[in-house]
Amino acid sequence: MTKGQDTKLTILDAGLDMASQLGLENVSIGALAKATSMSKSGLFAHFESKENLQIEILNHAGMLFTQQVITPAIRTKAGIPRIMALLDNYISWDCNLTGGCIFVTASTDYKDRPGKVRDFLLKQQLLWIESLAQIAESAVGTGEFRKDADCEQFAFEFYSLLLGVHLYYKLLNKSDIKKRYQTAFEKLLHSFR
Repeated sequence: MTKGQDTKLTILDAGLDMASQLGLENVSIGALAKATSMSKSGLFAHFESKENLQIEILNHAGMLFTQQVITPAIRTKAGIPRIMALLDNYISWDCNLTGGCIFVTASTDYKDRPGKVRDFLLKQQLLWIESLAQIAESAVGTGEFRKDADCEQFAFEFYSLLLGVHLYYKLLNKSDIKKRYQTAFEKLLHSFR
C-alpha cells in the first residue's frame, strides 16, 4: 500500500467513525481534516468535494460490512446456520461502531435528498436486501424453509428485526435485548419453515 493509499484509508476510517456518531451529512472536509490533523487542502486533494468524500465513506463502510458481516456468513453452512451467522455478524458490526450502523443513520439523512450520495446508498441497500433474500433462498434449498417461502418477505422481516435490534441497543439500551431478538428471530424462522 502506498503512502497516499494509507493516508486515504486513515481518513476513511476516521470518516466512518465520525459518520457513525454524527451522521454522514455532518462529515465535512473541514471537520475530518481537524479530526485527522490534516490540512483542509490536503484532505480535499483526496476527494475534491464533500459529496465524493461521503460516497467514499459509504463505499469504505460497504467493503468493511461485506468483510465483517456478509462474507463470514456465506462461509457458514447454507440455510439457517448462515442466517444465524448473519444475525450475529450484523449485531457485532452495529455494536462495534461508535454510534452504530452508518447505513441506518445515512438512510434517515438521505431518504428525501436526491443526489449522488443517496443514489449510492440506495444501490448499497438494495444489494443488501437482495443478499438477505438469497440467504433465505439457501434455506429453501436446504429444505429448512418451505418451498413456497417468499424470500423477499423474509428479507423485509429480517431486516426489520435488525433495525429493531439497532434501536434497542443504541438508543433504548435495553438489558433484555438479547432475549427479545432471539425470541423474535425464532418466530421469524418458524414462520418460514
